[in-house]
Amino acid sequence: MSMGEEFLDYYAILGVPPSADAEEIKKAYRALVRKVHPDVAPKPGTSLLFRLVHEAYSVLSDPEQRAEYDRRWQARWGSRGSSLRFHLLLSRSSLPVLSASQILYALLTIEPSRPHASSRLPLHLCLVIDRSNSMRGERLEQVKTAALELAGHLEPGDRLSVVAFHNRAEVIWPLSPVGERHRLSMRLETLTAEGGTEIYQGLLLGFQELFRARQAGVHSHLILLTDGRTYGDEDQCRALADQAREVGIGISAFGIGEDWNDALLDEIAARSGGISGYIASPQEIRQRFLEHLSLLQDRYGEDARLIVEPAEGVLVTALYQITPELRVPPREDSGWYLGALQASHPVRVLIEFALPPLEPGFLEVARLKARARILGNPPQLDEAELSVRAYALPGEPLMVSPPEPVLEALSCVVIYRMQEQAWADIQAGRRVAGAQKLRQIGTRLLELGANDLAQEALATATRLLQGRSVSRSQQLALKYRTRMLMLPPPEPGGGS
Repeated sequence: MSMGEEFLDYYAILGVPPSADAEEIKKAYRALVRKVHPDVAPKPGTSLLFRLVHEAYSVLSDPEQRAEYDRRWQARWGSRGSSLRFHLLLSRSSLPVLSASQILYALLTIEPSRPHASSRLPLHLCLVIDRSNSMRGERLEQVKTAALELAGHLEPGDRLSVVAFHNRAEVIWPLSPVGERHRLSMRLETLTAEGGTEIYQGLLLGFQELFRARQAGVHSHLILLTDGRTYGDEDQCRALADQAREVGIGISAFGIGEDWNDALLDEIAARSGGISGYIASPQEIRQRFLEHLSLLQDRYGEDARLIVEPAEGVLVTALYQITPELRVPPREDSGWYLGALQASHPVRVLIEFALPPLEPGFLEVARLKARARILGNPPQLDEAELSVRAYALPGEPLMVSPPEPVLEALSCVVIYRMQEQAWADIQAGRRVAGAQKLRQIGTRLLELGANDLAQEALATATRLLQGRSVSRSQQLALKYRTRMLMLPPPEPGGGS
């Protein structure tokens, strides 16, 4: 292998299992070449990706080289497995026979089928830090402190990389174990704030750090922190997030302050299977880094997808991912992309079905399939299936309230929709309409027991009705805190 003494996982680089035959390997190679060949995609960094892909194919397509490589691969990594389990709650299991369409809600929980093993996979983590002019002062100093403390909470076998960017990007700490934190501290101290913000440069270099070290039995993730807006490279950021998803690298994105593009960061995270968030002040950076590390250490699966096959006449009119954060997941040809799976916090999805006029009897509503890559040595693709069924009863059935978890999920979705509409009203100059929606949000939050957030929404509504302005920070705080309503605060990894 040409990449020094490092043992590269060629199967992971091509995205095929070790059992893949020659035709599967060739097909995967050709698909990747169409994406990373410098002549096809003449972008910075594609030459490195192409070289790694070509090197992997050269070895695996040669029977003798592959046999020797397989002996080394097997000696390095073992195997283990896991599986998925469904739990389903319907808003109503018995439905009235109507001549008109009606709505049925299904709350789906996806979780491990057995207790998660106490041991976890090694983590390859890359911090991509904005060091533009706007990060000058306390923001950058707090980032340095937080990065150093994060390194102290990594476990043996984990590896860390730090990339800093402004108009350009550079590797401050190459992906490696952090045994001597004083050396990392010295490297971080060299960081100064200067230049503008080009997020794609940082994302690309961080992605390359993780991509070239891909191997079986390792979980790879990138954390982006920025306080600015990038211009002209948004589509490249989205495309890189898609590429990261395809090769099993998650990206989580956090914005600090007020002047950053929350829509872009949300999209980058959703497309790659990460989460996005808002950091109000520099003092919160450390806490958010450690909280997110705790979530990463709790993962047992990645690349989860939900496929919904509705019965004839049934429509899927809405689908929301409720946990780990409330969002509309990216839609793919084969279904919805849900991202990562965590042992302590199951993924929950709320599906809205529009049913056709019903005849009395048994009703097959839809078939659900969940697919995910379970982390292991090597990772394995697992799948679970479930039928959504109900009964249509003649006459007028008793009105039964939906189960409490379904009502709670519906309330969170209503709040999510309403706060988006409220800010759209406010930005369009319809302040009174926006304030009224915020008041309704406050009332619903009180019903959910989210008293602090409810008071914040009500206070914001009052300011609007008094003709006072609402800051960007207030808008971001309400947006991101409402998205995390159904997820308990994670324990910071490793203590204080």
